[in-house]
Amino acid sequence: MSEAVKPEPKLPPTHDAHAKSPRVLEENQLDHDLLRRKFGALVTDIRTEYKQTVIYTTPANVVKALAIAQGDPELNFNMLTDITAVDNMRRADFDPEKRFTVIHTVYSVPNKKRIRFETVVGESDPRVPSAAAVYKGAAWVEREVFDMFGVIFDGHPDLRRVLMPDYYEHFPLRKDYPLTGRGERDNFVRAEELG
Repeated sequence: MSEAVKPEPKLPPTHDAHAKSPRVLEENQLDHDLLRRKFGALVTDIRTEYKQTVIYTTPANVVKALAIAQGDPELNFNMLTDITAVDNMRRADFDPEKRFTVIHTVYSVPNKKRIRFETVVGESDPRVPSAAAVYKGAAWVEREVFDMFGVIFDGHPDLRRVLMPDYYEHFPLRKDYPLTGRGERDNFVRAEELG
């Protein structure tokens, strides 16, 4: 009796050189080897999380890495889609020097790919350089991150609150800010009072 031929197993997508299987990249995945060549020492790690490429970098290097992502003709990440932050305060492995993760998400219209740049900043001095010189739309979104998390974007052309009143002293999306607020809602100046 002849043995049935087993079909080749379907391998998961790969991003590092592998001699026996071709690279299969899903929608927002990119070749990690290519990215390592492009960014070099500007990045600390490159991973794929939930089928999306995530590039980890330091605050000192994030804008340089964004400039390469935008300006390199092969990468061509020509659109900034978002900047946000995460407060890591309630994590089991919390470290005050890694309190906030600042996330820049960029998209390549011609290549139809999206990547995330993540950088960690400390509680005592939450600062990253502004990406407004690389992506013009960054200035507005950085104001929102500043307003909600208190992350300072060095070199920003006009860093001030955009959602909360100018006199507001807190940052509502920090994990140590109470969900019910601190009673300041009753003291907000009403629109009719601005007159």
